[in-house]
Amino acid sequence: MHSFAIKTARAGDLIMTAGGSGTIAEQIAAILAGVGQEGAGVLDLALLRVFYRHDAFSAAELTQSLAQALPAGTGCALTLVPVARAGAGDGLLAIEAVAVRGSQGQVRRDVGNRPFLTGVRRGQFLFLGAVTGVQADGIVAESTSVMQQLGATLQALGAGFADVVRMNRWYHAAGTKAEWEPSARAVAAFYAEPGPIATAISLPVPLPGGRSIQIELMGMIGEDGRILPKRHSWPEGLWDWPIHLPYKHGLACGGLGFVGGQVSLDAQAQVIDPDHLDRQVARSLANIDRVVAGFGAAGSTTLHLGAYFELPQGGLHSGQPGATALLALAEGAVPVALVGFDNLSYPQMRVEIEAIVALQEA
Repeated sequence: MHSFAIKTARAGDLIMTAGGSGTIAEQIAAILAGVGQEGAGVLDLALLRVFYRHDAFSAAELTQSLAQALPAGTGCALTLVPVARAGAGDGLLAIEAVAVRGSQGQVRRDVGNRPFLTGVRRGQFLFLGAVTGVQADGIVAESTSVMQQLGATLQALGAGFADVVRMNRWYHAAGTKAEWEPSARAVAAFYAEPGPIATAISLPVPLPGGRSIQIELMGMIGEDGRILPKRHSWPEGLWDWPIHLPYKHGLACGGLGFVGGQVSLDAQAQVIDPDHLDRQVARSLANIDRVVAGFGAAGSTTLHLGAYFELPQGGLHSGQPGATALLALAEGAVPVALVGFDNLSYPQMRVEIEAIVALQEA
């Protein structure tokens, strides 16, 4: 018997939840209860990220239903991601949330209209919900349009791309280098090196309006507006992208560590254990541990995992070793987004796992 209740983790004022199942109303209620136990309220919500099975919901009806389920006065960023399977329960819908506990004198800025804002600033944290291109005119042009919009929102929040610590890119294209490389280069042009950590996932269907790409950002900034110091981690011999990009495997800032999606690739970007999902899960988690160790902290506590996987034959509840390894993540104490796709960014790459950790500095 599997149990998939909402999990909550906190580091300082940052609260992360993931892992539940049920209706929209049930998951929102569980999220609010979880953040409430950590001393936060609905006004402290900063981001909702909703994974939904693309043949069960539309983005428009989800947005309306979410707005109806949230209490009056809610204002947070929103990302909707159409997927092949959402969560470890019935696979239809998985909602995760980030909240930042408010405090007296905390800097709070909103861009956009409630309940779903374009961007929010809560103390040292920035959250920008996923943005699509102004027009559906091809993935490269859309990528540039998306980054221009995100840049304008960052500026309105008193920040810039130098303050970004994590980028999630969701695109509709085949999982091959030829398909994703032009877009990746267009997006990368907006960052100075070293840039943020980055995770990119191929979607099974186009986004609303026939769009090809959407990007979500998280940032950290001093409450006085200064750029916070950052350090990066790239363990020797760890895999690399087949083209040069400004991103790093790990970024540490303000007592937190961010690890971009880790995969079962070698240093030459060749897939390791292509036919073994369970081994790829183990290697991805081991890579996360290596990246976190590279921060040089005295210890760490995992706050969130995003596990994006190619649907295994027979399904997530098939009892196969790979499916069992994924369900073990979902049943643990850490908030985990467990999300299935038709394919990832490389042929035979079965899983990609990203992480956020709290660092105990030496």
